Amino acid sequence: MDAYREELLIEVDEIKKLMDLSSSLFDIRTAFIYAIDDEKYTNEIAGNNGDYQDYCSIIQQELKHKCISCDRDKFKEANRKKKPVLYQCYNGLYEMFLPLFIENSLAGYLHFGQVRTEKDFQTVASECSLHEHTKIGELERTYNSINIIQKEKLVLIAELFQKFADIILKNKLVELRKANPEYYLKKYIEENLDKPIDVKTAAEFIGRSPSFVTHNFKEKYNMTFHEYLNRKRVEHSKILLRKYSIAEIFPLCGFKNRYHFSKVFKKIEGITPGEYQLLAGKA
Repeated sequence: MDAYREELLIEVDEIKKLMDLSSSLFDIRTAFIYAIDDEKYTNEIAGNNGDYQDYCSIIQQELKHKCISCDRDKFKEANRKKKPVLYQCYNGLYEMFLPLFIENSLAGYLHFGQVRTEKDFQTVASECSLHEHTKIGELERTYNSINIIQKEKLVLIAELFQKFADIILKNKLVELRKANPEYYLKKYIEENLDKPIDVKTAAEFIGRSPSFVTHNFKEKYNMTFHEYLNRKRVEHSKILLRKYSIAEIFPLCGFKNRYHFSKVFKKIEGITPGEYQLLAGKA
């Protein structure tokens, strides 16, 4: 596996809900865009107004190269500044790209666009040199059919998208799985201590074979996957034992029953959970 490769993990349904909500509220095009190259971006999760405005479609029949160039420049600007870029695109409509960074790695962009402000078409056509387009009449008709959003409101929408970004990152709706399998094996265990996980499920999570996981733990920790898992569960239980009863704790740490918990705990710590509670002052 390439040591620098990263895999993007996306909670598609949850991201789609956010994009649908904002798209419906403001009647604009919204999307989470990812896996971007220099020429196009086909990987996106669009809101329910995901189709391009007729105005944009007509523009692109003759000036698509400008669309690609404009987007590419704004991707780079947002990436460089590491903050949202709200701008008027080459056809007079407004767009925003908000970069999402995870551990200093770019995961993608939240985007809204194809937004018309109060400007009339003649002003836009003059500013953007659209008179060279052969379908100027259709452009004017379709431009005038787009709902108007006050420019001041665009700033508020941009602030809302920043909140969406915070929600996405806080709830890990988008994650970067690094090529380092050891990192994700440990992460998988730490986040699933209460679940019935094993070598097979861990291997599926990192996209490797069970034998790879078994060999990895033996080589790195000089113990089996199961032994490492039990040690982590016991470590977690020691924190909980200071506040909760044994009956409350064992299912939270992935043990089948109280007897199983006590047996594993004593094997690792040399004392029972009850004895540990006494020593810790939680009788």
